[in-house]
Amino acid sequence: MIQVNPNNLSATSNSAVYLRVLASFSSLVIICAVLFLAARLATWAAYPRPEGIANNNDLWRALLTGFRFDLAVLIRVNFLGLLLSIFCIPLPALASHLAWLLNRYLGGSILLIAVFGSMINFSYIGFFNRPIDSFAYNGLNYGAAAIWPTVISMDPFGLRFLIGLSLSALILWSYQKVGEKIIEFISFVEIRKIHFFTLAILLPLILLMLLGRGTVSTFPLSQRHLVVSSETAVNNIVPNGIVALYYGYKEFQLSNIITPALDSEGRQLFATFYGEAPSDQALFPQFFTRTPRSIFLEENPPNVVVNLIESMANALLLPAFNQGADLAGQMRQHLEEDYYFTRFLPAHDDTQKSLMSLLVNTEYSAISYSSHQHTPLQTSVATVFKKAGYRTVFVYSGFEGLSNRSDYLKTQGFDQFVGAHQLRELYPAMESSVWGGEDKFVFKEVIKQLLAKNAEDKPLFIVTLTVTNHPPYQLPKHHNLTLSPPVDSLVSRLQDLPRESLDTFQYTNDQLGQFISEVKNSRLKSNTIVAATGDHAIRGMSYDPAERLHELSVPFYLYLPQDYRPDVDPDLSQIASHKDLMPTLYNAALSNAHYPNLGRNLLVPNENDKYHTFAYHAEYLVVGETAYSKSGQGREVTPEFMLGPKVINAESPPDSSEVYSQTIDWLTRFQLTNEPMD
Repeated sequence: MIQVNPNNLSATSNSAVYLRVLASFSSLVIICAVLFLAARLATWAAYPRPEGIANNNDLWRALLTGFRFDLAVLIRVNFLGLLLSIFCIPLPALASHLAWLLNRYLGGSILLIAVFGSMINFSYIGFFNRPIDSFAYNGLNYGAAAIWPTVISMDPFGLRFLIGLSLSALILWSYQKVGEKIIEFISFVEIRKIHFFTLAILLPLILLMLLGRGTVSTFPLSQRHLVVSSETAVNNIVPNGIVALYYGYKEFQLSNIITPALDSEGRQLFATFYGEAPSDQALFPQFFTRTPRSIFLEENPPNVVVNLIESMANALLLPAFNQGADLAGQMRQHLEEDYYFTRFLPAHDDTQKSLMSLLVNTEYSAISYSSHQHTPLQTSVATVFKKAGYRTVFVYSGFEGLSNRSDYLKTQGFDQFVGAHQLRELYPAMESSVWGGEDKFVFKEVIKQLLAKNAEDKPLFIVTLTVTNHPPYQLPKHHNLTLSPPVDSLVSRLQDLPRESLDTFQYTNDQLGQFISEVKNSRLKSNTIVAATGDHAIRGMSYDPAERLHELSVPFYLYLPQDYRPDVDPDLSQIASHKDLMPTLYNAALSNAHYPNLGRNLLVPNENDKYHTFAYHAEYLVVGETAYSKSGQGREVTPEFMLGPKVINAESPPDSSEVYSQTIDWLTRFQLTNEPMD
């Protein structure tokens, strides 16, 4: 039996201190649970969601599952403090008072983390359409000097930071007042030990352990429980900020673990991917193929320039979307004159992952700054061109040290890496930015290198990567653009993005268009292939749920000199992706070249390819006219992109497309843990 004696306020037993801690623990859980619920409802109200979903059981299931996660995570992070107060019951009074102070300061810290974690998660969902994930931790590699200006460039940053500070002050004040009431109410406790142990210690501990598991079933709450619906908007509200931070970090850690690639595993993947068993010979070389032998290409090897453009969203190039605000700049004429694949997906939704996927054929985005950064890979694009007799160059308007790109890409076969520091030395007029310099000077350097090449020199393979169309969206002062105010319907889609994001988008497209015009108006016209695509689409814009693939889409532009064009025009409406870009260029430019057999040549009819007639994105597989969600988050997509299909969840895509990511994963692991054989 527990008796509280309010008349004796001067004495405080260790048991009373424990009860205070338990009461403080409970108040903290209640405050945080209310905060997390408010954050979920704000996310649901602020961002696009499927129509009619409000009456759907999925929403209530998401809120209930989210509440279970709230209780579980809050109990787990506070449990040690509660146990400490129990252990202090038989100790001198000073120990219990220290335990009380420790729990109160721990609780205050958790409240601050909960407030700002919720605010960060809310903003992250608005920009990336997903809760905090491993990309946030990978991004820390860029350093505070680049990240902080990028974050504060978002229009709502100041308001949200102010809300976070105000909310923190209000919650901490409330928490303090609750603590004072707890002290006032529980000042002295007389204990009958057996009853106290049972009612005040044993039963609460059992209840808290059950709630901390999140379930009474066999398996406790885990990452798999975060998906409760086929709708992304519903799943986005399940994790609170703390849970999202935790699982994002776990994903980040796991992404750095490279397990050995077993031969038996590779043979099974080969048989599934290609639809036929490998031979008994060494397996790794069997994942490669060759371009056809061509006397013309051997005698006339073309220069090849691949432009990877920051946030080059295809939607913003389409009149149906941009509502008359032509943001293509001088790129427009080339999109109309040359090959322009409009139904094209990037490999991923962030630059580093797309860059590694496109140039190295790996999904280990951290590989460039991991312990494997010095290991050359035979699946590297630059290696294919070097073996074909090319000089390879990478030109980047960003800083060379970002993600260790300079050193790593040179390890992967690039003879030269020109970054922002070198560009500044070559072109003193270049303005500096948070991420490096101006895209204009990337194209100046490329055209200079192309024109400087003599007939007897090696042909050039050049890859560019731009940065101007990246937060904080700093438009160069001397841009020479005619900027017209975008129509209201487009501005309404900007959501968290500043209007300047449309200006920098137009700027980079304009510079790219000027570069291609220079190629076409010079002697390079007859012997230089130019390709362009986006590393990913623009992020942070508002799209209807039915526009998901349209939202992810990037263009694939290709200029081929007359003598290098196929006899039959390619199907520009076919659905393709980054995995097909380099195989297309290999076949257009190289004779009898040895390259990874992971994508198709888009310049020939699909029926000529037995294995690769699908498009791949980290979230989706598109086969024919049907899209399959890889994570179970399916949705309908717009006719503009998909010409009418629906995302299918009940069925499975063909095995060969489903194992694509597993195949490139095995190839990477094999090269990092074995000695590949030619």
